[in-house]
Amino acid sequence: LQALEAVNTQLRELYPDSEELFDIVLMTNNHAQGGLSHGDLFLLCKVLGPSCWVHVCPCGVCFQPVVFCCAPQRTNHEAGSLGNCHLLPCALTSPGIAAATIFSPSKDLEVSENQLRVAFDGDAVLFSDESEQIVKAHGLDMFFEHEKAHENKPLAQGPLKGFLEALGKLQKKFYSKGLRMECPIRTYLVTARSAASSGARALKTLRSWGLETDEALFLAGAPKGPLLKKIRPHIFFDDQMFHVEGAKELGTVAAHVPYGIAQKHKKPAQEKQTPNSK
Repeated sequence: LQALEAVNTQLRELYPDSEELFDIVLMTNNHAQGGLSHGDLFLLCKVLGPSCWVHVCPCGVCFQPVVFCCAPQRTNHEAGSLGNCHLLPCALTSPGIAAATIFSPSKDLEVSENQLRVAFDGDAVLFSDESEQIVKAHGLDMFFEHEKAHENKPLAQGPLKGFLEALGKLQKKFYSKGLRMECPIRTYLVTARSAASSGARALKTLRSWGLETDEALFLAGAPKGPLLKKIRPHIFFDDQMFHVEGAKELGTVAAHVPYGIAQKHKKPAQEKQTPNSK
């Protein structure tokens, strides 16, 4: 909230008449007084019942968020009527809303209060799971061949492409004022793809969309947690719990995006330490 507030404050200074700011909607089944003020942020507190997903799904209609996040599974006793809130991301991603389950880290990692930092995985997060399907069906060797053959064919969009697009739109407002280096929003692509063998397609896909990330980090299968600890993002999105768990163990707030073929192929316990191709 502090980082979002800092971005909004600078946007208002540069564009006093613009309404292109971050809006936060707090969805709760607790009592709410309509709205709460947090500095320059306005939090709309919406009281929800057991079927709260209808309030955000396109056919339901109050609003459509750029990204929707909720807590992990809790018992009905702990969560009240939102006891099945952990199921919402699965229900919402299909209709076209970017949704994820946020996991708190096991240790606190200090993050910037003045610059918003968001990190994204590539396949099945920013991009579709097309390449991940090749891995699951035919293995890594076929994946590398496939990516080389299709290097100049953009990947289809994934569930969080729209969120990166929204962040990029706000970044450009700072760039147009000559503040690229001082921009209070910074984005990262953190992928287990290899820069040498499969990274080019990811970058060319972003370019074809007219998007970019401030940094593109290709780890070639290495664990993501240590690098995220250095980046210190406010949130990291990944479709595989292996990477989410590795990130939060080292202090990063990580969000699981329940999208793509990886959700249907759970790794056996003995294979959990094997990095995937992403």
